[in-house]
Amino acid sequence: MRLPQNGSPAANAMWAVCGAVAGTTLTWWTVPRPGGPDGFGHVPDTRSSVRDAALQVRADDRPLSQNKSAIPPKLRDALERGEHFRRAGAEAARENVAGALDEAYAIENRQDQLDFYRGLYGIWSEEDPSGAAGHAQASLPAGQLQSDAIGIAVNKWAENSPREAWLWAEQNLTGPLKERALTDLMVGWSRRSPQQAAEWLQITGVTSQPLFNAVASTWAEDNPSAAADWAKSLPEGPAQDTAEVAVASTVANQDPQEAVEIFQQEIASGKELNLVIAIADVWATTNPAETAGWISKLAEGPAKEEAAATLATVWAASDIQSAVAWSQTLGPGEMRREVIAHLGTTWGAIEPQAALGWLDDLPAADANEGITGALYSWAGTDPVGMREWLGGEVDDTLADRARQSLGDVLSETSLPDTMDLALGMTSEKARNEALARYFREWRKRDDEGALDWLQTNWDTLPESSRTQLTAEQSRAVTPK
Repeated sequence: MRLPQNGSPAANAMWAVCGAVAGTTLTWWTVPRPGGPDGFGHVPDTRSSVRDAALQVRADDRPLSQNKSAIPPKLRDALERGEHFRRAGAEAARENVAGALDEAYAIENRQDQLDFYRGLYGIWSEEDPSGAAGHAQASLPAGQLQSDAIGIAVNKWAENSPREAWLWAEQNLTGPLKERALTDLMVGWSRRSPQQAAEWLQITGVTSQPLFNAVASTWAEDNPSAAADWAKSLPEGPAQDTAEVAVASTVANQDPQEAVEIFQQEIASGKELNLVIAIADVWATTNPAETAGWISKLAEGPAKEEAAATLATVWAASDIQSAVAWSQTLGPGEMRREVIAHLGTTWGAIEPQAALGWLDDLPAADANEGITGALYSWAGTDPVGMREWLGGEVDDTLADRARQSLGDVLSETSLPDTMDLALGMTSEKARNEALARYFREWRKRDDEGALDWLQTNWDTLPESSRTQLTAEQSRAVTPK
C-alpha cells in the first residue's frame, strides 16, 4: 500500500478516515460597519419582505442554534437557508448597494451574513466589478468573506475586461488571497473565451497549478476535445499533468468512457498514474462494477494498481460486500495486496471488527497491511471502542499491533496514555521500541513532564524497558 505524506501506516489510514468524515470549516470573522470613510450610507427606510425575513430570522438575542423555533421551517435546511440569504443580499444590492452593506452588517449569524454578502457582491459585481473588488480588498477583514467577495468580483470582471482584472489582482493582492482571486478570474474568463484564457495563461509564464486546473476544467465542461488538445499541447511537467487530470475528471463526471477515449494513448502508456486515478475515482462513485471491468483491461503496472486501489477505497465506502467479492476475483500479486489494504483501511473506519474478521481469514502476506490500515482507522474513529475491545480476549500479536495503532493516534493528544498502552504490549521488543519512541516525542514537547513520568513509574518498569528509557534519557533533545 503506497502511503502518503510521512509514509507511516497511521498517516495512510487517517487520510482515508479524514476523507470520509471531513466537513467544511468556515472562518468566523468580525465585519466592520460600512459607512463613514468609504462613503456608504445607512439602511434605507423601505425594505422588501424578502430582506425583512432575512433580518428578522432572529427573534431575540440568543444565537440561532439556541432559537430554532424562530427560524421558519423552510429555512431550517442549510442549503435552502443559504439560498434564501443570497437572494436577500442580491435584492438589497439591486435597490441600493450602500443600504445593502448596512443590512449585511446587521445580520448577527455569521453564516447567514456570509451568504447575504455573496448575493450582494454578485449583483454589485455585475454593474461595477472593479468597485466591488476594491471595496472588498480595502474594507473587509481578511478571511473567507473577503476572499469570497473578491473572487465573485473578479469572476464577473473577467467577463468583459479579464486583463484589467488580472492586472488589478497582481497589483493589489498577495499570497493565498491573490491565488484564489486569479483562479476565480480564470474560471470566469474561460467561460467566455477559453482559448483566450489559455493563451494568456501561457503568455504570463505563471506555473500555478490551480490556474491551469481552472482553465482546463471549465473549458472541458463545454468542449472536452478542445480542452484535452490544449492540455496535451502543454510542455511536459506539472502544468500539463494538472490540466490533463482536470479535463479527465470533468469529462468523467458526465461520461467516464469518453474520458478514457480522450486519453487512450496516455493511459495505454502506463505512465499516467494521476489520469487513471482521476477517472477511477469519479467512475467508481457511479458504477464501480464497470470501473472494475475497465481496470481489468489496463496494462499491468503501477497505473493499474493505483486505479484498483482507488476503486477499492470508493467501493468499500458504499458497498463493502461487493467490493470484497471483487477483491476475491483478483489474482495473487501486488494489486491484490493493494486492494485488500485499502478495503481494510476503509472498512476499519466503519465496521472494524468485521474488517478484522475478514482479514483474519486471508493469507498473512495479503492481509498484513490491511490489518494495519483497519487498526489505525479504528483508533482514529473510535478509540473508546478499541480500548474496550482490547480488554477482551484478543490474540496477543493483534493486540500489540492495536495498542501501537491506538498509541500512535493518541500521541497527538495524550502521551501518558500512549506510554500505558506501550507497557501493555506482550512482545518485549515491540513494547520497548514503542516506549522509547513515545518517550522521545514526549521529551520534545515537555521534557520535564516526561522525566517526571519516568521517575514516578521507574520501580514498576520491566528491566529491559528501564535500559531502553535510560538510553533515551541520555540523548540530547530539541524541543518542538
